Amino acid sequence: MYINYLTLPLVTAAAALALGAWYLFGTPAAGDSQARRRSFAWAFGACGLILLITGLHVVLTWPLPGGYNILFGEPLVYFGTLLVIGAPALSLGERLGPLLLLGALGGITNLVLALAIARHGMTQNPALAAAMYGASGLGLLIAPAMDRSALARHAAGALLAASAALFALFGYVAYVKHTGLDAFGKWVPLEMRSWR
Repeated sequence: MYINYLTLPLVTAAAALALGAWYLFGTPAAGDSQARRRSFAWAFGACGLILLITGLHVVLTWPLPGGYNILFGEPLVYFGTLLVIGAPALSLGERLGPLLLLGALGGITNLVLALAIARHGMTQNPALAAAMYGASGLGLLIAPAMDRSALARHAAGALLAASAALFALFGYVAYVKHTGLDAFGKWVPLEMRSWR
């Protein structure tokens, strides 16, 4: 039996997306205070570190069945890296345009993954999974325009908030399912299996 710890990165992704929405809804077009940027930077960095570490493990070891390693692992590494690098940049007040462009390119990947989920019927709820990837992808595509348009900033924030809710729902349902006796509830480490 493989170890499925996707619950942790799923709820972390939900937290990062919710933080992104909160930041976008609260950021005035003219700018942001240094104290506010720093407080968000710490939170983005923490989320990014969890996403990057768990994503690297998935990408390098393929602990999940087949294409699920691509579906979950690669976006975790990509966006985890952007958040880890972006956190100090945000804290220092650097211009985030290039990082937002990289996020938009990752958003295109999320849209492609949404199509793949729907096409191949991946996960136990393909419609929900496709919607959460699709909403985050669209939000990330719009985000680079946030400095020029309040409408773009609010649209991106709304899409990130919707995606955060979907990732949270997906993650918390997984917590309930994965802890059941018919899932991972009876799992024991290899060293302990000889004692039974």
